[in-house]
Amino acid sequence: MRAAFLHGRLDVRVEERPAPQIERPDEVILAVAYSGICGSELHAIEGYQLANRSPSTDNGPTPTPSSLGHEYAGVITAVGDEVESFQVGQRVTVAPRGPCHRCELCHNGGTALCRKTTQRGGSWADFIAAPQKLVHHLPDTLPLAIGAITEPLSASVRILDRAELRSGMNVCVIGAGPIGLFAAVLAQRNGAANVIISDPRPARRELARRMGIPVVVDPKADDLYTVVMDHTQGRGVEVSIEAVGLEPALSQAIQVVAIGGTVVWGGVAPVGVTVPISPNDMFMREYTLRTSWGGIEIFERTIRLLSVLDWSPVVEEVFPLAEVSQAVEFARTAAAGKVLLEVAGERFQPA
Repeated sequence: MRAAFLHGRLDVRVEERPAPQIERPDEVILAVAYSGICGSELHAIEGYQLANRSPSTDNGPTPTPSSLGHEYAGVITAVGDEVESFQVGQRVTVAPRGPCHRCELCHNGGTALCRKTTQRGGSWADFIAAPQKLVHHLPDTLPLAIGAITEPLSASVRILDRAELRSGMNVCVIGAGPIGLFAAVLAQRNGAANVIISDPRPARRELARRMGIPVVVDPKADDLYTVVMDHTQGRGVEVSIEAVGLEPALSQAIQVVAIGGTVVWGGVAPVGVTVPISPNDMFMREYTLRTSWGGIEIFERTIRLLSVLDWSPVVEEVFPLAEVSQAVEFARTAAAGKVLLEVAGERFQPA
């Protein structure tokens, strides 16, 4: 089969590799229809380190070549002997990781933060194997391209859960990439009084307008703090969401939050990025600072949202798998929404 691998900074290649086979009785094989390009993958491709390594396992740079891709939808082509919930021909999406359900975090309700996860990536390929516990049904009426955004949409759902958004609140989202845009759309859908989104990329600002966001800011032309204060009678926003993972977005999210408000950092920041925080300012304004890591435990809730809102404008930028290098460069420099790699496309139909 074809599969894309990272060989070094900005060096992604499609190669011929053996197709996966059923190795465990609880596994399924999927023909990948579409797979998304995630911002965390772009950070990795650009050479950023995204996780600290323990001294005992740090043997230098991440080994290459390494597989890529964890946002995808497809059709099941084979099932293991112990698979009971899925059949060949069914349309599904797959969580990139799942909790162990055995560690202390899991036993105390922290399944979203489990560090002993079952993980499965490598979806920039014709086929991928996955344990059935990570697989989720998609409605037959849902386009597979929309199904491929389940994972990033789930991350935005969890951001709003962490923000404890209530109707009538004012919201500012910094970063109009897929995670930020999804969060802004969902905030408006959930009754936010004012939703403000900021991004320097013109294509992203235009897509935000197409998706119905009322206040879209170009931070290169207008001061975000001033815009937020103008729209909130000088109070700031009750919910401030950062969806970039880099400065100055992280600091701006704190700057625009109201007294007693909540800041949620939802972007994946590379190791080494630091943010100056004033304890006195935090004390005086008594804002809450939270982070949000993925949304693997809320896939079923997220799948329901795929059908009740029109997400089609977000998945219009599609490249064939063979053009993965061009797709990566487009995602890094010019994309508006979620860049998808088309692998099998919609050719596969449910049995």
